[in-house]
Amino acid sequence: MPEPKIDKNKKDLQFKLAVLRYYKFVTVLIIIVLIGLSYYFILEPKYQQVGIGGKYNIDTLKQELIKRQNYLDNLKKLAANYQNISQTEMLKLNEVLPEEEDIPGLFVQLQNLAQENNLLLASVSINETSGSSQNGNLAGNIKKLSVSLNLIGGQGNSYNEVKQFLSALEYNLRIFDVNSVYFSPDSPSYTINIFTYYYKNN
Repeated sequence: MPEPKIDKNKKDLQFKLAVLRYYKFVTVLIIIVLIGLSYYFILEPKYQQVGIGGKYNIDTLKQELIKRQNYLDNLKKLAANYQNISQTEMLKLNEVLPEEEDIPGLFVQLQNLAQENNLLLASVSINETSGSSQNGNLAGNIKKLSVSLNLIGGQGNSYNEVKQFLSALEYNLRIFDVNSVYFSPDSPSYTINIFTYYYKNN
């Protein structure tokens, strides 16, 4: 039997009154839940970051500011020192670490050093090599050349002449690292393997 229309309207009215009665309570409950979730997922992580040692801690930020300020000051000093380098000093720096292989200039230097020490430069072999220097890895733009020299001594004490030649290499403007020296007591011939370097602009 169909439900009377009056009873149906009465139940709808009771439902609406119940909703209105608990509306404020439900709304407050939802707000409390949202605040709790916001604190847990948003405010709490930020609070931890602001806490001692956190990402946004005032002391941490001050230390980072001081660190970056010191770095900036060092860069300014380097820039000022660079501006004060004279053209003559720049040329000397270019001789120490040339901006290119400069094979002809390298050959001339070795030839002159040999002649100054009464040695004959019989042959020179120059090859670019990769890897590390004796003191560690090379920077990306610094390239290394492997140089093999064959020297022939004169009638005198060629051993002392070779020692003087090695000393001259050490004090030469262009950087030379002696890798190995091969000789025989009965022969005036000496083989010296050295490394030298240059700066390659990409």
